[in-house]
Amino acid sequence: MNKSIVKRSLFFLALFTCIQLPIAAIGQPAARSGYESINPKQFVADGKITVSNPKDIAAKLFSSEEESEGRKSDQISLEYPTRETAVIVHTVIGLADDSVAGMRHRIELRLRQNKWEIVWIGRQSKCQPNRGHQNWASGRCN
Repeated sequence: MNKSIVKRSLFFLALFTCIQLPIAAIGQPAARSGYESINPKQFVADGKITVSNPKDIAAKLFSSEEESEGRKSDQISLEYPTRETAVIVHTVIGLADDSVAGMRHRIELRLRQNKWEIVWIGRQSKCQPNRGHQNWASGRCN
């Protein structure tokens, strides 16, 4: 068998796998496991989010005016598992809080009738030492 055909076949197999895995993950309970579901309307109101495009929402979250004292990292990712879905994950580590060390939000959006809408939001936290769980989880810190 020709080596270039084998290389191309492996490339397309890898590409297909990379595309299919995220598609399978969206909307499945596994992608949401470990997150506490929160009210999207309340989240939008609290964050003063007035945009509906996933990129603009991600930019708004990243440029948040929240207290940044003690902040170690602020990371945001935006993925489009399909043309009609988007997932934003916003992670902040180093909060100025005596019990919560970090907070992560997962925001799932769906395109309906040419308009993006938030369909689900989840929250995880990581506690300060001796204040609760040390891994990302949905439980509260003490």
